Amino acid sequence: MRLWTLFKIFCALVVLAIVLLSVYFTMHVLGKEIPAPAKEFFSKWMPEPEPLLVQDDNDDHEKLLAATEMIDIEPGDKAFQKAAELLATGKIAEAREKLLFLVNYYPSSNAVPRAKQILSEMNTDDFLSLHNNPLLITHKVARGDSYLGIAAKHQTTLDCIMHFNGYLELRPLQPGDEMMVMPLNLRVTIEPKRQALTLWNGATFLREYRILKCVGAPVTLTALKIENKGGVINGKRVAPGMTGFRASEKTIALGRNLQIVAHHADAASAVHGFHLDPADTEELALLLRVGNEVEIRP
Repeated sequence: MRLWTLFKIFCALVVLAIVLLSVYFTMHVLGKEIPAPAKEFFSKWMPEPEPLLVQDDNDDHEKLLAATEMIDIEPGDKAFQKAAELLATGKIAEAREKLLFLVNYYPSSNAVPRAKQILSEMNTDDFLSLHNNPLLITHKVARGDSYLGIAAKHQTTLDCIMHFNGYLELRPLQPGDEMMVMPLNLRVTIEPKRQALTLWNGATFLREYRILKCVGAPVTLTALKIENKGGVINGKRVAPGMTGFRASEKTIALGRNLQIVAHHADAASAVHGFHLDPADTEELALLLRVGNEVEIRP
C-alpha cells in the first residue's frame, strides 16, 4: 500500500474522530444520554453543564409589557403626520393625496379639520392660479361686448374677471382685446350644526369656511340658488361693476331672506343667514356667481 494512501486513511480517521467528539460534546452540554465508552470520558474530564434554560417567574420582558402603557395612535393622526412629512419635503401632490385619503376614509378623525384647512389653502391657490390653470379660457372682445355680458356668457363674475386680468378697476373694452375668464360652476353646502360652509367643484372638495354665527337658519333640508351679489360701503349698497364695489363689504343673497354676510363681533347684526369672517366673505364673492346651487343641511 502506498504511503499516500495510508496518509489519506489517517486523515479520514482524524476527521471522523473530530466529528464524533463534536456530536458527543453537544449531547453532553444538552444533557442527553451518551454511549457508554464516551460517557465515561466526558464524565471524568468535562463538568456537568448548567441548565441552559431557567424558568423565571419574574421574567423582565413580561414585567415590561405589564408596566408599559401601549400608545394607540389613531389612523387619521398617522395619515396626517405622513402628509405633514410629505409637505415638509416638498412632495405636494403626494401630500394632497394623503390628506384626501384622510378626509374621505376617516371623516370622524380629530385630524380632519386640520387636513381640510390645509387642503382648502392648497385647492384655492390652484383654483385661482394665474399660471398653468386648465380652467382658464381666453375671450376675445368683440364689438358690443360688455363686462356683464362677458361674465354671463362664460358663467363667471366681474370679480373673477378682474382677478385673472389684474384689473383694479374696470377699463373700457376695445374690440380685439383679449382677457382671461373662468367658468364658476361651484356648488355650496351649508351645515349650521357643524358651523361649516363648503365649496365643491363638481364632486371635488374645494374649500371649507367656518360659520361664526347663524341667524334664522332653516331646520329642514333646503335647496336654494344664489340670487344676488352686492356690497356695502359707507352704509350704502353698491352693485357689481359700480365704482367702489371692489372695496365694499360683500353680501351674497341666497333667497328666503337668507344671506352670507361678514361677521363683526362688536355688532349685534340681525341679518338672517350665515355670518363669516370678512376675508372669507370677500373670497366667496370672488368664487360664487348668481345661479350657483346652495344646499342647507340642518
